[in-house]
Amino acid sequence: MEDQVFEFDDATVTVPSPEGAQFSDLDGLPAGDRHLTWTAAPGAFFMVSAGPGAGYTPEGMLNGEDLSVDSDAAAPLAGPDARRVAFRETKHRSRRLEPGHRVVPERTVRQLSDLLFVPGEHQHLRVGYRVEEDAPEELRTLLARMLDGVEVRRRDA
Repeated sequence: MEDQVFEFDDATVTVPSPEGAQFSDLDGLPAGDRHLTWTAAPGAFFMVSAGPGAGYTPEGMLNGEDLSVDSDAAAPLAGPDARRVAFRETKHRSRRLEPGHRVVPERTVRQLSDLLFVPGEHQHLRVGYRVEEDAPEELRTLLARMLDGVEVRRRDA
């Protein structure tokens, strides 16, 4: 694993990542938002994001209809009032056509999300992963190890 360091307005986040993992910055977000992701496998990704909105808080994320919370615990090493929340969500994916005229049938997917939420004065941090529930154990273990090793240094706390 190699450390990748991400600078945000109010914090620095360090993520232990597999060698060669490349995080992509999502374009077109509202001012004050930043979202970086690494796709570990189809249906599995690790993210590091920051923003002022409710979507960067546990309360904002846990509004789904088909959602069940596995754990919700304080994460004091990440910062005051930080929380780590793991939850499962059912997603319904419509039938779609992929490049090459390949038809992907409609299906229902159960996803596991394990996220660290660190509140801030101007930007809240949301760091963690989402993976399909039936993904290989090795993949789920890798993503969990990455989240376990995250370091957050807030400049506004």
